[in-house]
Amino acid sequence: MTTVDEIKAIVAHYDNHREWHDLARGNGNLGDGYYNFSGGEPTNLEIGFPEACRRMTHYLGVLGQLTADSVVLDLGCGEGTPAINMAKQFGCQVVGVDLSKNNLLKAKSFLTEESSTLKVEFHEQNFFNLTEDLLNRKYTHVWAQVSFFHTHAHLRKCIDVAASALQSGGTFILVDYCGPRHPVFTRDTSKSAPDMNEYVQTVKDAGFKVLLQEDASRHFLAGTSFLRKIAGEEKNDLEINFYDGRISSIKERLIGMVIIIAQKQ
Repeated sequence: MTTVDEIKAIVAHYDNHREWHDLARGNGNLGDGYYNFSGGEPTNLEIGFPEACRRMTHYLGVLGQLTADSVVLDLGCGEGTPAINMAKQFGCQVVGVDLSKNNLLKAKSFLTEESSTLKVEFHEQNFFNLTEDLLNRKYTHVWAQVSFFHTHAHLRKCIDVAASALQSGGTFILVDYCGPRHPVFTRDTSKSAPDMNEYVQTVKDAGFKVLLQEDASRHFLAGTSFLRKIAGEEKNDLEINFYDGRISSIKERLIGMVIIIAQKQ
């Protein structure tokens, strides 16, 4: 489904920002975190980005009812930290796929540093064209953590992939950015993203029953504010400008983040 140029752009996005991601987010944390709030303000930014991301993985896993019997397909697994964390937290089996060879080299390196008893494996594949070996496994869950935003133009196809991989009654665990503006190229009006209602409806149209939908934009804002602080401390003008634009767009509700838990019918 993705064109060669789209694939190159996705891979380049991570390769070109890897050094900054490692510095600001901690190794492997390419998603967003989960925070505590009081009076609408985050109260625990001091936990740092890696711990916030571990908490997001745990929160999503609890919502999706992951157990030691779960078999999870992680679509767009990145550097593998969420896959490793969910295996550690819930004892489940995880199969991660990603387009980027360099992402997967990092993922496999992180995995070797963990217990050999973790049931995690990583594969370099385009999730629109999964091999029969991977697609035909009996997955109880499909996980997509801020991986579809690269291909919002093909959103229904992304969700169809999740549906095709799941057993009947299986659970789709999704967290992603939503629009109307594209979340990476902030304020670029040539690129758009589905708004939250459109996102939820697309999941329903693909044959899922939506069990939960949550506006997670405040967590997105909290994490972005933390990354902006790191950019300021590092005097990284490029990232300062990027995060200032993203913070403004979140506050103006031009971009946001949605959590969806859905069951295949």
